[in-house]
Amino acid sequence: MLTSKTQYWVKTLTKFVSVQLIVQALGFASGVLIIRTLSKEEYAYFTIANSLQSTMNVLADGGISSGILSIGGKVWQERYHFSQLIRTGMQLRYYLGFTAVIVVGPILLWLLISNGTSFFYAILIILAILIELYFYLIQGVLGIVPLLKSQIQQIQRLDAIFASSRLLFLAIAGLTSANALIYACCSTAASGLRTFFLQRWNNNFLEKDVPINKEYSQQIKGSVRNLIAYSIFFSIQGQITIWLISVFGQTKSIAEVGALGRLGVIFTVMTSVVSNIIVPRFAKYESLKLLKPRYFQVMLIYTFLSSILLAFSATFPQQLLWILGNKYDHLQEELSLVVLATMISAISSVAWSLNTSRGWTKDSWLIIPSTVLTQIVLLTIVDVSNVKGVIMFGLVSALPTLLVNIYINYKGFKNQYNRGNFLNA
Repeated sequence: MLTSKTQYWVKTLTKFVSVQLIVQALGFASGVLIIRTLSKEEYAYFTIANSLQSTMNVLADGGISSGILSIGGKVWQERYHFSQLIRTGMQLRYYLGFTAVIVVGPILLWLLISNGTSFFYAILIILAILIELYFYLIQGVLGIVPLLKSQIQQIQRLDAIFASSRLLFLAIAGLTSANALIYACCSTAASGLRTFFLQRWNNNFLEKDVPINKEYSQQIKGSVRNLIAYSIFFSIQGQITIWLISVFGQTKSIAEVGALGRLGVIFTVMTSVVSNIIVPRFAKYESLKLLKPRYFQVMLIYTFLSSILLAFSATFPQQLLWILGNKYDHLQEELSLVVLATMISAISSVAWSLNTSRGWTKDSWLIIPSTVLTQIVLLTIVDVSNVKGVIMFGLVSALPTLLVNIYINYKGFKNQYNRGNFLNA
């Protein structure tokens, strides 16, 4: 007989996962449509643009969302203070976003031109992805509101709006002679729609015209100081395979690495459950007796399910590659490596999200030297000018991050025991 709490979790997770499966199916369909309808050259441009956009988005956060989440776990029920927190975080994110564009924008322009685009075409692609980046900056802060208020249905609606509108826009564009620019504009339009509905929904929970809270600003800046080096590092590491193949490989290889990366969406449903349901609750736990077992439950279940997905990709590689089209059906061995690399990175991401939700970031600096040292060694023995080599480089490079996150969690629990900051019941 299931307890009432177990029944609640089963009902919540089942409902969320069922809707999330639909959302991810729509997203996956969008990705496949793009891969199948674009030439390898155009898909390479699309991949480069999205890769650098992701880099800018990570840099624009810089630890801001972690700071908001950590503070918000304490004040989310106080409308005025919570509104101050959100506005303060938004102001800081705009500042970091502008800085990220100034730094990364010229690199994106160079990579596009060096891989075959004209200057004018490259500028248009950059403008499209920068507009979408603006929407992402807003979503990155306002999206914390439904998370902390456990508004699961609202999160699902927003995800569904984005996924369905994006697929619709892409399908319409696919009837014409679509290219990387047109598809980038389709994604931007869908992100704008999601942002509009998110802002309208948040008006019911946040007060307008609240002043910046200097205390919150200092706390968030403290989080940024602790995490900015890691954020800069991760913004590069998260896209390092694309960066390396863009510089040392051929244009078609960029498309192949990007197409294989699309299959990593199979991990997205599980990651969404952790990000949207588990992490906000984890941030609000006050009992150490609940906190520690929940952490290990989440990590073990996520690792187990990830291993099942890895086994499936290794058993049926040809069937998975068929989805991408015949331009990519020769990448069977590379597929297994990509899924394994994605699995390691996803597990690290989950561990990092749980740790940062508690403010356990003090030793995050260890990730940088351990990974850089690993990559220096890898560059001497791995050929990063081909698809298999650059994927292997990314796979091994992800291991230090996972190990350091495990260490950070160990230190976090140890410090809480020593300080006695948690209730014991």
